[in-house]
Amino acid sequence: MDLIKELGPLALGSRLRRLSERLMRDVTRVYDAQQVEFEPRWFAITYLLNQEGTMNVTAIARALGLTHPAINQIADAMVKQGLLVGNKGKSDERQRMLSLTPKARTIVKRLTPVWEEIEAANRELLRSTGKDLLTMVSRIEKELDRTDMYQRVMARLQSRRLAAVQVVQYSPAMKKYFRDINMEWLKKYFDVEPPDELILSDPVGRVIKKGGQILFAKIDGEVVGTCALLKRPEQQFELTKMGVLAKAQGQQIGRRLLLEALDYARARRASAVVLHTSPKLTAAVNLYRSAGFVEIPFDQSEREHHRPSIKMRLDLTAKKKRT
Repeated sequence: MDLIKELGPLALGSRLRRLSERLMRDVTRVYDAQQVEFEPRWFAITYLLNQEGTMNVTAIARALGLTHPAINQIADAMVKQGLLVGNKGKSDERQRMLSLTPKARTIVKRLTPVWEEIEAANRELLRSTGKDLLTMVSRIEKELDRTDMYQRVMARLQSRRLAAVQVVQYSPAMKKYFRDINMEWLKKYFDVEPPDELILSDPVGRVIKKGGQILFAKIDGEVVGTCALLKRPEQQFELTKMGVLAKAQGQQIGRRLLLEALDYARARRASAVVLHTSPKLTAAVNLYRSAGFVEIPFDQSEREHHRPSIKMRLDLTAKKKRT
């Protein structure tokens, strides 16, 4: 059984690392056979400095596509082996300048014909596969430069979490959740004010009967989030009282509620959605901005709460943005 092979794409990184370690191990045996104390991981820096002379760590890292700490780690080992010498930069003492020692240059002369044969053996190996493997690797690297694996996986996880959230509209049985969920975050960050009590105590009269809607988010049948859309003049809706239970945060529930609310407004040919929020609620503000909301001037005559607030607006006549 070869688990890494059986796992296929899931273990791509592990399989490539295993292949790399296998090649490195065999090259180490070649160096040992030549009675040269040299490690495969030192090759790239040695080759580069033999061509370019003295270079600082940042320039080496850039040339090899490795991190600054990785270069320093390899360099430290080479310094201990007497292959590198490090000095402070003349113009900037914070820079670490590296160059090969005479011992390293002697090793380069001994290993140059060995490297030529390693190159030939690698070419032979690549030809035997019948594939242009190096071109494929270059394409993979280019794709990862465009969108790295972290971004790819996180985007897929976000989509999965969004799909796991069920959104339903208001029913009498949901009244309790509308109040409880909002009370949780209001009490955590602010004082509960009279306008809060009015809408939370009478969602039908304050929202539904006036042409608005209240949405609820469920995960595995449990109600974990809510938001309301108030009908406003000039074909606008106001998004308000959006909350997600603390225990359910970080699962894309707020984003799913927001997207569903915007779809609801669009389906009713709304021209825009506005909202009032607190700059203290950083995560909420960032969510709104990511959906296209922009901050607009706050008319003091609109102020209902004592807590600091900003006003934001999303133009629904513009191209739909759903992320």
